[in-house]
Amino acid sequence: MLLPAAAAQACINYIGTDHQGHAFSPDWIVGEELSEHLTEQVRRRWQMERAREVIAEARATPSFEHLNNLGVLLIYQGQYPIAIRQFLAIERSSPGRYQTAANLGTALELAGHDQVALRWIRIGMRRNNDAHLGSEWLHARILESKIALAQDPNYLAKHSIAGVNFGDALVPPMPAMPAGNDGKPVTQAVLQSSMSYQLFERTQFVKPTDPIVANVLRDWATLHLVGGSIENANMLYELAVTYGAPHDKLMKRRQAHIRAILAKPRKDGEDGSCAICGSHF
Repeated sequence: MLLPAAAAQACINYIGTDHQGHAFSPDWIVGEELSEHLTEQVRRRWQMERAREVIAEARATPSFEHLNNLGVLLIYQGQYPIAIRQFLAIERSSPGRYQTAANLGTALELAGHDQVALRWIRIGMRRNNDAHLGSEWLHARILESKIALAQDPNYLAKHSIAGVNFGDALVPPMPAMPAGNDGKPVTQAVLQSSMSYQLFERTQFVKPTDPIVANVLRDWATLHLVGGSIENANMLYELAVTYGAPHDKLMKRRQAHIRAILAKPRKDGEDGSCAICGSHF
């Protein structure tokens, strides 16, 4: 729908800590500020503030852009059936736009129609492989997992929605990467940016508790533990618990390990490593 607020942070330099205690400069926000970014519903407020303008533009000039923006506003207002009708009408009048497919898939999912939503998300991926920072493969996996969870209540106890297996080591190695929009394994940086984009979108609409968000948050936390900022790892573990992830022994051990590293003087004289850097946060 819209680019995440990563671009707004592009000129601000943060300092993070890797799992060996070395400092590095990530290309995203760090710690509590990331938590606030995920939970403050900045985009929803922005949409509500400009609602009259969006409606007036659609009435005055019913172009594809203005009608699409009206459909997005309807989603943020929670008027999902009307939004679905809006995007179906846009598809008839301006067929083949990836924005329509992606937004229709989102509206259908929020209305509880996961199977049909998955179909439209896949259509959107075929229309534009690079849309939403190339993260729609993860949206598709989320929908697949929701469908599987409806059939098996224990599905998430055995599966990673993102398709990564970190194992049970205190600080695990980087796992094999899942397939992205093009069917090829994503890079570690794209896995990071996909989780960031999709969770920022999802937390605008889905409040705690939610097992889907919890599952992805936990994997995102471990991804930061392995190859990013341990400040973010600790915060994302906490947010995962808020969304309903089990605060089990492994998570507690990893958080204790993070706290122990952060309690020591940071090794500022040596360059830290960041395996997941290289893309918007």
